Amino acid sequence: MTPRTLMRLCGALLVTVVLGTLLAACGQGSYSVTATFDDVGDLQKSGSVQVADVRVGRITGIKLTDDFRAKVSMAIDRAVHIPKNSEALVRTTSLLGEKFIELRAMGSPTQAPYLSNGDVVQKTEQAPELEFVADSAIELLGAVNSSDVASIVQTGAQAFGGRGPELNRLISNLSDISATFASRTQQLTTIIDNLDRGTQTLANGADDLKTLLTNLATTSQVLADNRQRAIDAVHQLSRLASVQNEVLDKYHQDIDKQIKQVDAILAVAATQTQQLGTVVDFLNQFIYALPKAIPVEFTQVYMWAVPCQQDSRSAGNC
Repeated sequence: MTPRTLMRLCGALLVTVVLGTLLAACGQGSYSVTATFDDVGDLQKSGSVQVADVRVGRITGIKLTDDFRAKVSMAIDRAVHIPKNSEALVRTTSLLGEKFIELRAMGSPTQAPYLSNGDVVQKTEQAPELEFVADSAIELLGAVNSSDVASIVQTGAQAFGGRGPELNRLISNLSDISATFASRTQQLTTIIDNLDRGTQTLANGADDLKTLLTNLATTSQVLADNRQRAIDAVHQLSRLASVQNEVLDKYHQDIDKQIKQVDAILAVAATQTQQLGTVVDFLNQFIYALPKAIPVEFTQVYMWAVPCQQDSRSAGNC
């Protein structure tokens, strides 16, 4: 083997290792399984895959097979272990909701072996929908012949015998209800249009609603985790209020007396605004003039403010 050939082999081996590493990294979050259904209705790509109403993956593709069946490819969260002995069902979230795939264990949900990458879910089924149930009912009624109808009518007549007036009232009420609905066609149309616009608005704000619900869930969890702290805080506040009430009740008369005295002082001060202004001006000048008379950096100054009427040195012309 020449050196050039050896270098080519080493390069090819390096590329293979790199590609294998990248593929492994790309698939480390999920594994793929498939299931084939006779009919999937309006199942959409990117729809959810659920186990016990919990989303565990998504639909990655829907393809028509050679025998005109629907082959559905699913990406399942690698952390979820689903038994191979499971069935795949096409279900809807509600009567008019979107469709999704449910993986349901047919035995113990913890029984190995589990589905792995590339596996096929053999048993598939479609949950009955409204139109399918209606078709079945029509086929059933179509198989009823005239004699069967006569038997049903005769049995009903015997069962409702003697209750003709009640049936008449029931039919009359149904007629009134139908007439009311018929007269409110425009209002019903408006309501349906508003519901449609409301649904569209909610759909446009799906991200905001998701964020809101996430924040609500987080807030609820925080409140639940700190429930005892909240109870203790309320208890301490109640205790503080009780102690405060005891103190206020004990000194209620003194506090009332002091408030009345302060109120009287303020009333007198309100009539002596000129004198108060003179005092404030004097204090202002005193504050600025005093530092100039201090010979050193520090001194202590004591000052008493005495009303003129109580000052023995006053000349009596207050």
